[in-house]
Amino acid sequence: MKSLMKTALEAAVFVTASNAVDLKVLITDTLKNNQNLKADRYYQEAKKKSFQSVKNVYNPKLTGGLNYNRLDLDVRNTQVVNTAAAFVKFSMDLYDGGKNRALKNQKLYEYKAQKYQNISNVNQTILNVVTLYFNLKTIKENIEVYKEKGRALKAQYERIKSKYDLKMATQEDVLKLKSEYEANLYTIEELKYQKMQLIKNIELYSSVKVSEPQTATIPNINVKYSTTSDIKALEENLKASEESINIAKSSKKPQLKIEDTLSYYRYSDYNEKLLSDLPDKQNQLNISLTFNIFDTSTKSKVESSKYIKLATASRLEFAKKQAKTDFELARQKLLTQKEKIKSLQSAVDMANSVYNTVKIKYENGLVDNITYLDALSKKIYYIALYKQAQNELQIIKMEYYLKSGIDYKKLLSLLK
Repeated sequence: MKSLMKTALEAAVFVTASNAVDLKVLITDTLKNNQNLKADRYYQEAKKKSFQSVKNVYNPKLTGGLNYNRLDLDVRNTQVVNTAAAFVKFSMDLYDGGKNRALKNQKLYEYKAQKYQNISNVNQTILNVVTLYFNLKTIKENIEVYKEKGRALKAQYERIKSKYDLKMATQEDVLKLKSEYEANLYTIEELKYQKMQLIKNIELYSSVKVSEPQTATIPNINVKYSTTSDIKALEENLKASEESINIAKSSKKPQLKIEDTLSYYRYSDYNEKLLSDLPDKQNQLNISLTFNIFDTSTKSKVESSKYIKLATASRLEFAKKQAKTDFELARQKLLTQKEKIKSLQSAVDMANSVYNTVKIKYENGLVDNITYLDALSKKIYYIALYKQAQNELQIIKMEYYLKSGIDYKKLLSLLK
């Protein structure tokens, strides 16, 4: 029987350990599996293909086709009734007012903007995963803290219950401890539900089955502010908006185009004596120069593009100021959190000392159960708050590093 129980316990420990997740592995799996990040990669590939489609600014085209023409009237003495033709046409823009070059640049900037935006989304996803991970760690640790409280309450309840049976304690004393014990059980169940919520959200992000977080800390590193990926994305969007203006302006400039068409003909139902010199093939070269003398839309398109550029520039300027402000605030938040942990450590030491003293007095009848329960509650409260603050510190560190503009790959390489 003992052997069977030992085997079952070892199996339970193995299952729990196999689902326990390492933070670095979790982040790596999330970056690979997250559906939103997959969508971002598809968008980036689409932008890349869009750029490649306009990479050649001369826009050369080679087309082929077939043509059949039939005249219903009886004109065979003067015209060909049936004409079949096959042709190959080559065309190229010699000058289009700079439209194709501007379009090429625009697509390139849009591709780069998408790439930087993807990096920004990756950073936010990493921060979300880290937040979920350490919140889960907080819940796990708090469950253990409240289980410790439950064991203390149960021991005191059984002690008071024994005294009550001997008529040495009141029913009120027993009911008070029983009420506190059951309230503590409810708190533990509520924490277990929160733990399940966090696990489900982590699994949604990462597509990885998890049960417990492993011990993990974010390393201490020195960082300086550099341009963040979302700022770089806006800078590329600003360049793209400038090219939109050039595209709109190009329609007011001359357009020079060359076309060369080689055609092969076959005829039937015609007077071969009168029409004996019909060509079997013909090459036609066409060079056209066109000017847009007047239209009602170009001016409005140019003005619209200019306003979009102004809006993008304004958004970029604000984003630059906001990014630096966020970085400074994140640094100050990190310093404040470290001081908070020092303060809570002192509070935990004090609460433990008070509780140990009150416990002895309570068990010797020198203080009532209200004093004891107050001391126990404060001890548990400060321990839970201290553990939460330690895990919040890890989240704040990651937020601070990401707001500095550091390459997330370098940051991940430092995780153990």
